[in-house]
Amino acid sequence: MSFSKNTNSSIGFLLLLLSVLSFVACNSTKHLPLNTYLLKKNEVKLTTDKGITHRGELRDNINRLVAQKPNTYLILGSFPYKVWLYNLRYQKHVRDSLNVQKNKMLERPVIYDSAMVIRSTNNIRSYLFNQGYFYPQVEDTTIFSGQKATVVYRIKTGINFQIRKTILNVDDSTIRSLVKSSMNETILKEGLPFSMNLLEQERSRITNFLREQGYYKFTQENVVDFQLDTFNKDLVRDVYNPFEVAINFITAQKTHRNPTLDIRITIRAENHSDVYRRYAISDITVFPDFTGREDVNNSTMIVRNLNGVSFRYHKRYVKERVILKHIFLEEGKFYSQTDYDATINKLNQLGVFQTIRIFLLNDSTKEQTDNTGWLKAYIVMTPSKRYDITTSFDVSTGTTYVLGAMPAISLRNFNLGKGANLLTTSVSGGVESNYNNEVGNGFFQHFSLLTKTFSANANVSLPKFLGPFGNRFTKGNTPRTIIGIGTSLLDRLNYFTLTNTTANFTYNWRETDKKTWEFSPSFINIVRLPKTSDSFQTLLDSNSYLKNSYRPTFIEGENVAFTFSNQIANKGRSYSYVRLALEEAGGLMGAVSNFGISNFNFSQYFRFDFDTRRYINRRRSQLAFRFYGGIGIPYGNSPTLPYIKQYFVGGGYSIRGWRIRTLGPGSYYNPNDQNSNQIIDRTGDIKLEANGEYRFDMLQLFSGGIKVRGALFADAGNIWLTQPSASYPGGDFNFSQLGNDIAISAGAGARFDLAGFFIIRLDAAFPMKIPYNSIYNYGGWTGPFIKHNWGMSDILLNIALGYPF
Repeated sequence: MSFSKNTNSSIGFLLLLLSVLSFVACNSTKHLPLNTYLLKKNEVKLTTDKGITHRGELRDNINRLVAQKPNTYLILGSFPYKVWLYNLRYQKHVRDSLNVQKNKMLERPVIYDSAMVIRSTNNIRSYLFNQGYFYPQVEDTTIFSGQKATVVYRIKTGINFQIRKTILNVDDSTIRSLVKSSMNETILKEGLPFSMNLLEQERSRITNFLREQGYYKFTQENVVDFQLDTFNKDLVRDVYNPFEVAINFITAQKTHRNPTLDIRITIRAENHSDVYRRYAISDITVFPDFTGREDVNNSTMIVRNLNGVSFRYHKRYVKERVILKHIFLEEGKFYSQTDYDATINKLNQLGVFQTIRIFLLNDSTKEQTDNTGWLKAYIVMTPSKRYDITTSFDVSTGTTYVLGAMPAISLRNFNLGKGANLLTTSVSGGVESNYNNEVGNGFFQHFSLLTKTFSANANVSLPKFLGPFGNRFTKGNTPRTIIGIGTSLLDRLNYFTLTNTTANFTYNWRETDKKTWEFSPSFINIVRLPKTSDSFQTLLDSNSYLKNSYRPTFIEGENVAFTFSNQIANKGRSYSYVRLALEEAGGLMGAVSNFGISNFNFSQYFRFDFDTRRYINRRRSQLAFRFYGGIGIPYGNSPTLPYIKQYFVGGGYSIRGWRIRTLGPGSYYNPNDQNSNQIIDRTGDIKLEANGEYRFDMLQLFSGGIKVRGALFADAGNIWLTQPSASYPGGDFNFSQLGNDIAISAGAGARFDLAGFFIIRLDAAFPMKIPYNSIYNYGGWTGPFIKHNWGMSDILLNIALGYPF
């Protein structure tokens, strides 16, 4: 009965909400002039060939070409909130029209314009033509309903042309021979669907290839051209004539195959002496602290020559050898675009220069021939600020505490010892407090402290490899050595105090622009439990898993991690991220203990983690997915993983319907743990987690200074033990119980992007499926339509910085 009542009240609320939205939607046309229509939406109905694999991308591109966009809507496209706000303040905007432009929260109603529809159809037709669809059918229909208009674009792309072959037409025999030798890398592959974009890519490829061979003055703008040769020119004779388009479309459909074309690549240069001359580097001069043009001939500057490179500076800012290791241009070597780009990129990665520019000038002191020329290279840099201070502040609420806060501050020195060594020191602290209205008299006296945390860390990142690996990697791998130390303290009031001292030595390098490796030949953790309460000690004595997890221990091991990301390479398009990590500890200490040298506790375990993500970008939204998994296997003298290496879920960066470390393992449930004073962490040896978010633009405040984005999300997962435990019944991993053990939460949030500097995230989440379902009906499913007493207390609020993943 209670379930039925709750359902009816929820349905009633939804009906009320729909009624309000309907009224607001109708109100959006109240100030429109007579015989005008509000553009409600544009619909693109796309019909393509079955063989097209990029239909979604094609539809998105066509949507961008529609010249007139409707107003911004919320709540499934039913609430034009910016128009609604405009109408509320209509009289003010009539008197001051500029007010609308100043306030990004408001929008004038978009009035339907038939001329913009014609422009849109022409845009779409031209775009499809450039994509190789030489005879598309594009029709538009406007549907009027009351004082609103919906424009429907019906598009049949037809079959696009395919490339049959390419033909070279070059007026220089040497250039022709070089380009011909590179045609196995051509973008214009036989059988590939044709598009104008492929021609631009091929033009860039040929230009980059020749510049890579030393042809510095070879440019793509006025040297490389293309002509299209098709066997049936009637198919492309008049794409704007609807009768011709219809005939072409029918003709192509009858053939049941794609028509083909040949592409003639023409390379011609008016000034052969410059364009077809191969240039080499004659001299390299570096200005690490450039102040202006007068530095070029300033005789008071310090000058030092190192390995054929001249350094000129006012004051030594960075050691010459550090800069030299990141310069890829070489004296006497032919110019290479790759060396040019790598020099700028690698010097930028040092993080000590604000701007880096390279000027290449003809060397008049060297003899120029018809085939060879000489260039002087001037590398001009301006120093960046040496120090940087950043702060952060995270706030959260939870089911077993009312308020949590964690401020942090870090100081970075980008040029330690004038070697472009990055020194980072950071300090953070945090508290979690409970609220009890029955304790104390004043407001603040109702709060009681539950947890205190503190951490301090320092690490230095060197732009080179230390040790025996130094000469095995080229400077193109961007090698770095990272040495770090730190300490942290976790004080659970009335329970225990745990400290962790860390040290690590790590190598970091890039295999390619998309692949990065990290290898730590040695890391150390010293975990101590200097203080325990009598009640907590009693709990440890009765729970072997907890006792082994919290025991003081020494951890020495090594780890390796591989990361793949094509975010930068894809330049704003959809991208992927993958990280694999493997860690081992205790092998060396186990060997040492065999000789009777060690007489203290040390941990032994293997641990494997993977993290894969996919980001699908759209014009005003993004779909983000993450799947994370990990397993830790203790061995030797370790019955469990140490506490700091165990897995947990929950919190603002994990399953957001639960507070951090309060879920799992498995289906284990203890009603006593729900007491607000019982805050023993839930940890495990195995973790599986999946997250999905739909992120979308909402509005802009203060003339775009603050961008507000919304999010709808769902999280699922849990942690488990590798072995059954009497202390945690149902906590071990079992494939047959996996469906029951998965916890699911969902929610919505807002992200406030403050001028691109940082993002404040507000997420509200609630459990949808609880794995300890013995206390609920419906197989663990819960929520506003199932749980009879569901309310605001079931919603968990998280405030944090940045995105959850």
